[in-house]
Amino acid sequence: MATKASAKNFLEVISNRRTIYALSNKQILPNAQLVQLIQSAVREAPSAFNVQSSRVVVILGRVHENYWNEIVPQALLKAAGEKAVEASAGKLKAFAAGYGTALFFEDTKLIKGQQEAYPTYAPNFPVWSDQGSGMAQIYTWALLEAEGYGVNVQHYGNLTASTLKEKLNLPESYDLKAEMVFGYPEAPAGEKTYVPDHERVICFGP
Repeated sequence: MATKASAKNFLEVISNRRTIYALSNKQILPNAQLVQLIQSAVREAPSAFNVQSSRVVVILGRVHENYWNEIVPQALLKAAGEKAVEASAGKLKAFAAGYGTALFFEDTKLIKGQQEAYPTYAPNFPVWSDQGSGMAQIYTWALLEAEGYGVNVQHYGNLTASTLKEKLNLPESYDLKAEMVFGYPEAPAGEKTYVPDHERVICFGP
């Protein structure tokens, strides 16, 4: 059972979790400890029917740099032309400057297995899969922030997934949902505004 102190600490972590783009590749944790942290976050993330379909591939060093400097620009060029690459050049360079990227996949083979096992709920499993990925992402993001990392989340997977799976020898059933770029924060996040709480959370009853 959570104590008031632990709840307060958790709220502080999620309040500090922000999108940060100004990143560098200064090391914060040893690589083994970093990967173990992400493994812990993904392990504890909930999933519908406990299917545990989230899969995360952590890319560091040259593999990370190659993704943002080569794979994404080439995919953009093929999909949208030179102007799209030129317009995105600054952003992609900033992502490459970070320490690494956590690639969040969902294993569609497991989702299809759930649909076959529970046909009544079949239409819901892809939705629940997205929700599960989102929870794995936010757990990971919060833990990285707590360790001092700056983080931002990107979505180029519809353009790059095939190339990634080929280069990294990943199963065809892996569906890329998001790329979580992380590194040493060189500048704070911008100001964040909030919609009033009573417009987002409503209570009925005593």
